[in-house]
Amino acid sequence: MNKKCVLALGLLSVSMAALASENSQSIDLTDYQLDWSDEFNYPDKQLDEMWISQNGPTENEWVLSSRWRDNAVVRDGVLYLESRKESRGGQDWTTGNIWSKRTFGYGYYEAKMKYAGAYGTNNSFWLWPKQGVAEGDKACEIDINEGHYPNIINTNIHNWTDKYTLPDGRVSHSDNQLHHTLHGSSDHNVVVDPQINATKIRLRSNNPASIHISEFKVLNAKGENIVSEANIATNGTFTKLPSKDIFAIDEREDTRWVSEKHGEKWLELTWKKPQQVTAIELINGWLQEVGASEGRYRNLISDYVIEYFDGSDWLSVAQYDAATVADYSEQWHTYGLEWDEGYFRFYLDGELYHEMRNEVCFSETTMLFSLAILKADISGPVTDAIDGTSMKVDWVRYYTKK
Repeated sequence: MNKKCVLALGLLSVSMAALASENSQSIDLTDYQLDWSDEFNYPDKQLDEMWISQNGPTENEWVLSSRWRDNAVVRDGVLYLESRKESRGGQDWTTGNIWSKRTFGYGYYEAKMKYAGAYGTNNSFWLWPKQGVAEGDKACEIDINEGHYPNIINTNIHNWTDKYTLPDGRVSHSDNQLHHTLHGSSDHNVVVDPQINATKIRLRSNNPASIHISEFKVLNAKGENIVSEANIATNGTFTKLPSKDIFAIDEREDTRWVSEKHGEKWLELTWKKPQQVTAIELINGWLQEVGASEGRYRNLISDYVIEYFDGSDWLSVAQYDAATVADYSEQWHTYGLEWDEGYFRFYLDGELYHEMRNEVCFSETTMLFSLAILKADISGPVTDAIDGTSMKVDWVRYYTKK
């Protein structure tokens, strides 16, 4: 049984200029000079002159892929970090990574990249002192982007020196992980035509990280929201935020249900008797109200399917894929970081989208590019669709103040 429906998004294609708030700004390089770069315009074997590759298994418990020089390939002026489904080094997948022989300090870093075109991949441009740190300095990791398909940007500042023990005995450290989605809309409206009669409606998503639902509405022929009459069930609630599943249907946009981080995310509504349904609306993500991202939504959903139960089967009402809005595996974008003693400023295509104080990173560091396959659905489900995909780097440049 096929139901005709229309999915109307507030913005199907959104440019960076349209997303920029009044507080955003472009990177100004007039006070900078190019200090170092790699354009990858050379034969593959020349890569080893400036970069080192991992050759062996990956010890990180969240990474499913061993990494090898064979998977880091320079071809036609582009660096390819390739993923392959093959057992090697005691792991079921292989990918590639490289880190610089040279160390770097304060300045502006920028790379032109494409993501691997599949869920489950972690596409990274980051800084880490693989040469070690001097006594008294802190081991600082700066994630310019740990990108997840199709268009999620992840930034993070890790302090790996000052560790602490949690009540459950786990050893942790200070970090500041944020998921940025700069293309897309928070509002999704589904018009169901012809109407359906259902006792159950559900939303399912493979979104990497948690999904944030401020409101989920189901409307009848009179335009009335009938969610208050339903029982709600979800895949769980992220405990580190003030969230409850009921916040998804409380008709308040200032509260939100935040799902568990790992695995498939879902929300299901059940009524005691069949309900007429003519439309379904949802508001997702959360609005940044201060700082460089003011006026932009974070954590916009990457995909979903909305279904109803007809008494014997679950049937699709609507589907959404954020890759139709912006696919960073098909589009070249530049990812930049301006780093000095006081601040970190993060840029997409030269536009500032996030800023934070520097309280830990003051020492020389190396530069890394890596493709990893992650377990626990951290970057989405791991499937055979990953096999043969690659993270691509056209160039990387490092500028210092004149």
